[in-house]
Amino acid sequence: MAEETLKGATAGLAVFTLQDASEIQASLTEYGEVPSGLLRGFRSEDPEIHKAVVIKTRKILQNFPPSQVVQPVVDAGLVPDLVSLLDSDDTQLQSEAAWIVANIASGTTRQTEKIIDAGAIPKLARLAASPNEDVSDNAVWALANIAGDSAILRDRVEDEGGINALVTILNHEDLGPTNTQRRATPVDEANMQSLEYAVQSLEWICDRGFERSDFVETEMFPRLAQLLADSSSSIPLQKKTLKCFGLLVSGNEDDTDVAINAGLLPALLVALAGGNQQVRESACWTASNITAGNQRQVQAFLDSGLLEPVVRILVDGQNYTICRREACWVISNLTENAVFDKVGQTLIAGCCLDGLAAALLIPDRQSKERAVLGITNILERMGSQGLEADTSPLAILRSASCPQTLRAVRDSRELHDLQLKKDCHNILTRYFPEYIRRARV
Repeated sequence: MAEETLKGATAGLAVFTLQDASEIQASLTEYGEVPSGLLRGFRSEDPEIHKAVVIKTRKILQNFPPSQVVQPVVDAGLVPDLVSLLDSDDTQLQSEAAWIVANIASGTTRQTEKIIDAGAIPKLARLAASPNEDVSDNAVWALANIAGDSAILRDRVEDEGGINALVTILNHEDLGPTNTQRRATPVDEANMQSLEYAVQSLEWICDRGFERSDFVETEMFPRLAQLLADSSSSIPLQKKTLKCFGLLVSGNEDDTDVAINAGLLPALLVALAGGNQQVRESACWTASNITAGNQRQVQAFLDSGLLEPVVRILVDGQNYTICRREACWVISNLTENAVFDKVGQTLIAGCCLDGLAAALLIPDRQSKERAVLGITNILERMGSQGLEADTSPLAILRSASCPQTLRAVRDSRELHDLQLKKDCHNILTRYFPEYIRRARV
């Protein structure tokens, strides 16, 4: 049907003028179809007519949601023509075609498959490296949409060179001042959008399952760590980068080692120092997966200086509840996985108990649960050490009014977690018996 439509559309093409192309309405017909003039224009030998109808097609896609307009474009048989334009020598046509392809790829899986079957992925991979910013951005956007559709299409992006193109964008290098020193292209407004699209694509790929070895060889993660540590990176870029690392460290211990060796820990320091609450939340979530790891990974976390900003986030009531909750997870995981003979005093000196005591006041059940767990772990392993010293765990908790807060949690009428109430009571019974009785009000 599409071939018959195109064949009919070419009849009388010789008299189809640029004026005719300019008069085409950037809309679907009353029957929900692409205007016939567009079909004629796509077959024109006149490059100006060709360009005019491509722009009209882009405007039609802009004027309607994908659910309404993508299928008419596919039904008209335009996909092969649009994909072929990705090979044009005209950068405007390349950009327009890549934009249209990206929007078609935002539709259904079957619509996206039409793009792939027409040979789009290798062409988009090539255009992703274009020196023209618009061309590169639109090509990367298209690859992101294809990769994000499904695991099957993600695999096709990988098989046809799309992932290598995305990684190349991250690792793009310029010559340094000596023309021999190679350095990663700095983050700036000119390349920010391409980087955001590329990292978004890689995030989707990671989220749909990936083989760690496939990415380690590309040096993707060291570059992601550089992007995270770069103060010029946009908030969306930081969030997407953290999502990639979050997916990595939520795997096995070998995956976490890849992240640490890539330079994640110092990059997290930068993320935590920023003012965006969602970035801080993601950074704490990622850090909590590291502190849930093995002894070597826990020690790497402590050596990195991350404990101080995490505790600072936990005790600061100005931070969002969910951000403080993630910070509480970081510390409670430390109390579960650290070897206290080696790092117990580090946790005490790092004000972890003060942070956990503050977490009891967070209006969030999970934060309270993790705080009680952390306090219990520290007291069971260090509670009898230096009972007379001001720096003993018991003394610190008393100074932070922790016994009173534990009692308040236990006796709260708004809290219905019986196990949490029991855990609070057990701490009071064992370490602060003078606070067992209900407070007088």
